[in-house]
Amino acid sequence: MSTIIREREVLAKQVKLNIEIRNHVKRYNLNEKLRSIFNLLGDDAQDVADWAQDEAKRRASEDSGTKKTNIGAVAFDLMGYEAAIRLVKLNHSRGRLTTKSDVRSKTGQKVEMPVLYRDAGMRHPQEARNLRHNMFHEAFLALIMHLFPDVTTSVPSTGEGLTPDLMVHHESPDWTISIEYKGYRSLTLLSESELLKAMRYQSAYGTAWLVTTTMKSVESIYGRNLNAQELIERGLTRLKSMYRRRAYTSEQRENRGIAKKGISHLEKQKDLDLKCRLYTVDELLESMRNGRPVKGLIITTGFEFVDMLKEADLGDKAENVLKVMKLPTSTLHSDTVTSVRLIG
Repeated sequence: MSTIIREREVLAKQVKLNIEIRNHVKRYNLNEKLRSIFNLLGDDAQDVADWAQDEAKRRASEDSGTKKTNIGAVAFDLMGYEAAIRLVKLNHSRGRLTTKSDVRSKTGQKVEMPVLYRDAGMRHPQEARNLRHNMFHEAFLALIMHLFPDVTTSVPSTGEGLTPDLMVHHESPDWTISIEYKGYRSLTLLSESELLKAMRYQSAYGTAWLVTTTMKSVESIYGRNLNAQELIERGLTRLKSMYRRRAYTSEQRENRGIAKKGISHLEKQKDLDLKCRLYTVDELLESMRNGRPVKGLIITTGFEFVDMLKEADLGDKAENVLKVMKLPTSTLHSDTVTSVRLIG
């Protein structure tokens, strides 16, 4: 055990806690978590404990609800959250990403990582992904409600099998289509693995609309009749060749990373035996207006989507989609769309 850790454990034993916190720790067997929290807080442990106790009492005095505030539990959580912030900052200084399980094991806190990172003065990678997705979601939702005002939409819950990003329902006549968003920078290649995912949605729901922000796509390689086995075999050959290339620019490195991820996805789906037909977005929209959406896969690229938004007089949504297409993760922002959690 290092000298620093030994010194911190001595400090932890010297921290004075009120009876409410001690009872809470004893009742739920949180001694190990408390030691870990104090080790993260270091020399500030007593100051944080005093603040947490005072804040918990203040909240209890303001509580007018039927359920009485547990001062010990509130104070413990306040100390734990401050320790979690210190953990994020410590790991960041070492070039490490803090995971939700790290926070849970060391502080006992259940947290939303983007919120915790933001409170620590940093941006979590998931937050940027959420922002791209949510900007895309709001744009597509506005478009579909403009084109078909009488439809209803729903967001499938994870854990319910296949979960597209959006389901669009129409009552009379009765039809349903599935939507999947791929909000990338425009330089990113729409690969075979994304097509396979959309083919699975098409098999399950009849119609799958893959709406993307990318300009480059492998769809032209395979024609209008898609065969999963052909996509997997030719995709693995193509992606492995791409992954073996040296990467000098940021775009090459980004595509190399996408290739590696794509190889993993394709190898997991080697036994997938699906076939479907590719349709244009014009064919899809016409069939939806006629009450019988085409049974197949539809792919819309970035500028096609932007043009559709502009034609629907949704210029602000089109600008948001262009931001997703053009701006790198580090500079993407929005004053109107949340990035802390996924919409839905």
